[in-house]
Amino acid sequence: MRSRYGPRRRLRSAADFDAVFKRGVRLPGRLFLLVVAQNRVRVDRLGLAASRRIGGAVERNRARRLLRESFRRLPASAGAGFDLVVVAHKDLVACSQAEVDREFRERLRRVSRAPGPSGAPAASAR
Repeated sequence: MRSRYGPRRRLRSAADFDAVFKRGVRLPGRLFLLVVAQNRVRVDRLGLAASRRIGGAVERNRARRLLRESFRRLPASAGAGFDLVVVAHKDLVACSQAEVDREFRERLRRVSRAPGPSGAPAASAR
């Protein structure tokens, strides 16, 4: 289990987000949209997007906390290194951590089955 979500594990620049959106595999779901792309740094990195459509600052922060914790709980991708961008939906705020974890695992299971553009994960991400 991962214990920290440090700066090395975050997508921080707009260029990083744009790269994932451009070459990643999109996996829509009820609670969030997950976009996954393989990276060159061999470390799984997470980027979060929670717009005002979700609600006020309290709701957006809750959505981000739930998603960060789900990412932290997942096993590492065995050195493959993936960039994940998660775009939260309004329904996420009302869910428990267990529900978010379940959907996160389901989305990542679909990565291995999803055909993607060059550079996108074709093998199992987790």
